Amino acid sequence: MLKPQSILFFLFFVSFFLPACRGAQPTYVRGSDVPGIDDPAMGVGLDRADLQEFFDQHIAALGDSRWLAHVNESNAYPGPTLAIMPMENQTTEHVEAQLNWYIGLVETEFVNSGHFTVVAQQLREQIMEELEIQQGEAFDQSRAVQVGRQLGVQYFVTGRVIDNSERTSSARRVQYTMIMQVLNVETGAIAWQNQVDLTKAIIPL
Repeated sequence: MLKPQSILFFLFFVSFFLPACRGAQPTYVRGSDVPGIDDPAMGVGLDRADLQEFFDQHIAALGDSRWLAHVNESNAYPGPTLAIMPMENQTTEHVEAQLNWYIGLVETEFVNSGHFTVVAQQLREQIMEELEIQQGEAFDQSRAVQVGRQLGVQYFVTGRVIDNSERTSSARRVQYTMIMQVLNVETGAIAWQNQVDLTKAIIPL
């Protein structure tokens, strides 16, 4: 029969040494607990760091554009009315949720710029319903112009994401391209457009 001391030692061994032998166990953490937790890529899909890079480059290009300079020169108040429309997902990845988050970034930027009147979500949903589209889908440009005129929208901000995926027996690479554009509802012309490229990969090290 085992002595009480032996039983206690056995329980101590099981509790402390066996987990160490199996390696580190997963632990729930907050971002503030682990500095840099958002930095590493954890897949070839688009994450927030990728979308932030897209956003920063697009907004920088927009800030240098002649279209925005023309809007600023007009000094009209309130500014032109625009609607932030869905980004079309033309990739092989399921990134619709990420693109919705990106739309929020873009919308916040235009609202806080003070140069535009950004339509509320309710009117944007009405536009999408009129165009019979869902998040992540494309819309017919000529039809969008017609609906925009009816609802008093002067510009649509939209775009699309495209990818090129390649793989070997030991690696995979996905090259993403995001195109953003501003569509003039009155003329149907593209008032501004910019393209940003980004690559994600999984490779042997």
